[in-house]
Amino acid sequence: MGVEVRILYFGAAQEAAGKSEELLTADNTTTLRTAILEKYPALAGIPFRMALNRNLLKGDSLLAENDIIAILPPFQGG
Repeated sequence: MGVEVRILYFGAAQEAAGKSEELLTADNTTTLRTAILEKYPALAGIPFRMALNRNLLKGDSLLAENDIIAILPPFQGG
């Protein structure tokens, strides 16, 4: 069934998605990543990491209602 989570897009991911945030439903971060890539194929060409409630993910994680996921592409320094 899944839970509703808030997705925040940054940098090139925001440009590829055409928005800075949205609500999506998923059970875990793996199915969420798949759903995001299906919805925004342009993101497939951008390497990105996901953060769950401000913690960078190292693997799959279960999601809870009202979690916040940040989509973080590589940032340009300067």
